[in-house]
Amino acid sequence: MKTFFRRNAGAFQLVFVIAVVGSAILLSASLRPDTSPVRPQAAASRVSVSVMEPVPVAFEPRVKLNGVVEARTVTSVVPQVAGRVVEVSPSFRPGATVLTGEVLFVIDPSDYELAVDRTLAEIEIARSELARLEAEAAAEREVWKSNYPDRPIPDLIARIPQIAAAKARIHSGEAARAAAKLDLERTVVLAPSNARILETQLDVGQVVRVNTAVGSLFSTDSLEIAVPVSADELRRLGPLADRRALILPPTGPAIEGTVVRKAASLDERTRLATLFVASENPAALTLGEFVAIEIDGIPTDNAFRLPPAALTSRDKLWVVDNGQLVERRVEILGRESNTLIVAAFDSADGVVAVPPAEVRAGLQVEPILRTEFASSRGVAGASK
Repeated sequence: MKTFFRRNAGAFQLVFVIAVVGSAILLSASLRPDTSPVRPQAAASRVSVSVMEPVPVAFEPRVKLNGVVEARTVTSVVPQVAGRVVEVSPSFRPGATVLTGEVLFVIDPSDYELAVDRTLAEIEIARSELARLEAEAAAEREVWKSNYPDRPIPDLIARIPQIAAAKARIHSGEAARAAAKLDLERTVVLAPSNARILETQLDVGQVVRVNTAVGSLFSTDSLEIAVPVSADELRRLGPLADRRALILPPTGPAIEGTVVRKAASLDERTRLATLFVASENPAALTLGEFVAIEIDGIPTDNAFRLPPAALTSRDKLWVVDNGQLVERRVEILGRESNTLIVAAFDSADGVVAVPPAEVRAGLQVEPILRTEFASSRGVAGASK
C-alpha cells in the first residue's frame, strides 16, 4: 500500500492543485457584480387622501381673555389727630360699603374744643393790648404836638412798634384758632369717596395716634380689570383706544366695559402685556375675583373655514400640490363649535381633510375631493 502511494504521489499532487485552482475560479465568479440589465419595476402606488376646498368667509373675531379685578389704589385710613375713639360707625367693618362723607369713627373732641377756646382767649387779650396801645399813642401825640409843634413825633413815643407787635399777636392767635378748629373737625373721620372697607380692627375706647393707619379701603370707582394678553392677541385686537369689552363675572349678568389703557411694560415672568378694562358697573365686581373678558377684534373678509381635523399641529396642515403633499403653516383667527377659522392661504389643489398615517412632505397621493364641508357656508363670528 505504501508502495502504491509512493508511486502515484505525483498524480495526487496534480489532482489537488487542479481542485484548488478550480475552487478559486468558482469563488471569484460568484463575487463578480451582476451586469445583467435591470428590469423596470412597476410604478409605486399612490396613497388616496380626501381633500377639500376651504370655505371663504367674512370673519369678525372675538378674542376671549381672562383677567382679575384690581383697585387702582388702596387708601389707608390714617387719623390726623390723636385721641381716644368714642364712636365707630357700623359701616367701618371689613366688607362694608360706605358713601362719600359718611362718618367712619369719632375721636374724643374735648381737648380740641378747649384748644379752640384757648386761642379765642389769646386773641381777645391781644386785641385788648392793641386797644390800650392805640389809646396811649393818641394821648402821646397830643402831648407831643403841644410841646413840640414843629417836630415829628418819634415812633417809640407814638407806640408804633408796640402796636405792630400787638397786631401780629392777633394774627397769630387767629391762625392758631383756625388750626385748632381744623384739628377739632379732624376728630370726625369721614369716608373720602364711595368705597368698600378692606380691613380694620378699630373699636370704641382705643387710643389712636397721628399718622398711624387704623384700616384700609378702596374706592368702588377705582375698580378695573387687569387682563394679560399675548402679542398675537394684541395683533388681532388692533387699535385699543376706547375699545368696547364684555365682562363676564363668575356670577351675575354680563357687564359692559371699555379698554382704558395698556401697561407700559411687559410682565417680568410671563412676558405678556396687560390691558386694563373699566366697568360701567364697578359695584357689581369684587376685588380679586377672576372674570372672563370678550373683546371684538378687527373684522376681515379674507378668511377660510376648515375642520379642526385638518391640522396636524397647532398651526400646520397639509395640502396637495401637483400630486404631492406640501405642508402649510396657517394663522388661526378663531374657532366655532366644530370649525376652525384661519387667515386665507394658498390651498393649491385642496386641503387634506385627514392626513394619512405615513404623511410626509413629497408623498405621492391621489386626491379625492370632499364636498360636504364646503357646502356649509356663511358669515363667521368666533372667538379665540
